[in-house]
Amino acid sequence: MLKSIFLFTFIITSLVADPAKHSTYVVDLMTKAKKLIKPISPKEFYTLVDEDEVEFIQLDVREDNQYGHGEIFALNTVKLTRGYVEYKIEKEIKNKNAKIIVVCCSGKRALLAGKTLIDLGYKDVSFLEGGVNGWLNSGYPLDTVFGELYLNRK
Repeated sequence: MLKSIFLFTFIITSLVADPAKHSTYVVDLMTKAKKLIKPISPKEFYTLVDEDEVEFIQLDVREDNQYGHGEIFALNTVKLTRGYVEYKIEKEIKNKNAKIIVVCCSGKRALLAGKTLIDLGYKDVSFLEGGVNGWLNSGYPLDTVFGELYLNRK
């Protein structure tokens, strides 16, 4: 019985543990990236998207299966999963002076992808704080195949 409880606890802990919190390499990489990449809040990003006065490119680095959860509507969006940024970004976004806002689910992959862009010579790179989840939790809509999706907080 005790063995079963231990095994159950181990499995549950493994499923919810965030390995990035334990890796000093990842923590160091994120810390360095935060010094280079400008964060943009969901509210600031909503203003950019809504007013459509500033030209920018939204770079969505989520995995293909995550797009079905909904997308932030922006006129100029490039979808490129995080694993392909280094390989394909210079073909997708040729202008290294373009204003680029990188998004992912939580903001972590966007931050790392943003650092890669800086390393490749892109000049104006930001990442969406909290990612798509932060956007949705701030009350802004996601476009889905069923229409706009809002988080209902009743």
